[in-house]
Amino acid sequence: IPGISGSMYHTSADDIGADVVCFADPANDPGQGQAVGVLGPFMLDPINKMSLENMIGQENTRFPVRHYRDEDDPHPRDLQIHVKQDYVKVVHPGADRGTSEVVAPYSADYPKVVIHPLDTCKFRLELSEEQDKIYHFVALSRTSRDSIALLVRCFHARKYVATSFILSRLFQNPATPGAPLTQVQHDGFDIHALGERLGKELDRTVGQLEVVEKVVKNATNEKGELQAQLRETISSYTEAIEQLHQQLAVARDGPAASLQLQLHQARASQNSLQLDMREVRHNIEQEQQRAPKTSEPSAECAAQVEALRGEISQLKTSISALAGDRAMTSQRDLTRQEELRRLRADVDMLNSEKEGLERCSVQADKDKQDLIENFLYVKGCLDKLQMASLQMPAASPEHEREVARLKENYSQVVDERNRLAIRVETMDRDREKQKQQRESALERVMNANARLLEERDRLEKEKARVSELYQSTMGAMGAVAGAGGVGNAAGGDSTASFEALKAELTQKQELLR
Repeated sequence: IPGISGSMYHTSADDIGADVVCFADPANDPGQGQAVGVLGPFMLDPINKMSLENMIGQENTRFPVRHYRDEDDPHPRDLQIHVKQDYVKVVHPGADRGTSEVVAPYSADYPKVVIHPLDTCKFRLELSEEQDKIYHFVALSRTSRDSIALLVRCFHARKYVATSFILSRLFQNPATPGAPLTQVQHDGFDIHALGERLGKELDRTVGQLEVVEKVVKNATNEKGELQAQLRETISSYTEAIEQLHQQLAVARDGPAASLQLQLHQARASQNSLQLDMREVRHNIEQEQQRAPKTSEPSAECAAQVEALRGEISQLKTSISALAGDRAMTSQRDLTRQEELRRLRADVDMLNSEKEGLERCSVQADKDKQDLIENFLYVKGCLDKLQMASLQMPAASPEHEREVARLKENYSQVVDERNRLAIRVETMDRDREKQKQQRESALERVMNANARLLEERDRLEKEKARVSELYQSTMGAMGAVAGAGGVGNAAGGDSTASFEALKAELTQKQELLR
């Protein structure tokens, strides 16, 4: 990689499909050997790949960039790069159309993007050989720069590396056989450059195919190992189930287990005898068809027929004897089927758990890659800051005095802030004390008000009682006057009591007022 000799390198769009090889020689003793490290091949991550496919489908994408006329340009310009299927255009957004835009259609060598090997945002866009059409840009981000490079190269490859384009320039048109060779209409067509580009593309495709083959091979090997493990697990489960069945049968039935085994063997022999019987019947039918039709069969044929009939009857007898325990055998088969079904469900569950673990592993690898990229980015920023701090010139005495004065002012401001904080805290405590005093005074007023209300209620009840007594007294006095003044001494006592009650009523009314 030209220009790279340090310990750090940022991958870019130039490294897609390639391997990065690092060589290190000992500084003190070159004769000790050489260390080699290989990393790659590098591929696009799924998110950037999907974004690039969307931009290729749109066929017209705009990228905001910043243009520097040279490395020390203090006033860069904000431009836009329009990448289309037929050309690349550089436009000034605020200018009139047609006066500040440069259009470059795709040719054999241009336009092309040259990525800066050290800076993650710088690149050079060459629209032609002319110096005024070579731009030094700074993209908004590393992803934007790589997207511009990949999009331009993709459209350029579509235009000049298509198989139909090369065949139309080299061979006859299949629709017009016998016609002369197609002439090259473009002066910039270079068959050698196209051959080199096709060779590079072929090498890149072969590398990608090798990567895919490695992945497929690994997946196939892993699949075979899993299938072997699955078969081994099923066979071990089946053997264990059969052993358990045999042990249960021997433990429960005892001699019945041997009878069941004999029944199983008899059933197998029954199936083989049935097959033999069908074959014998088929042979008899064929012999009957081949034999000449006579009025009476021969003695040998009759003897053979009788022998076959005897064998058939014996077979039927053995079949009927063996078919007695069919229900028990079917029940055992159902039990085995249920056990196998359960084992298959367990195997499916294990496979699903394995798939989940694989997905978690893939996600963990992606998170790890993201963390590594973030770490490298932060490390690069830190290195830039360290380089900038080292390259920064030493401060002058005036700057130092100014910094000392600012520090002194800052300490004074901090002290003033502390004093104000203490004062505010004291005021808060005073307000809290005043609040508590006011709350206690309000509580005393509320208690006095409650006592007054209780006294008022008591006086109201006393007033009602006196009013009732007054009314009853007045009623009694009216009744005495109607009786004709009987008992003057008693009348005098009633008058005295009346005066006393009246005085008491007057006193109560004054208290109420």
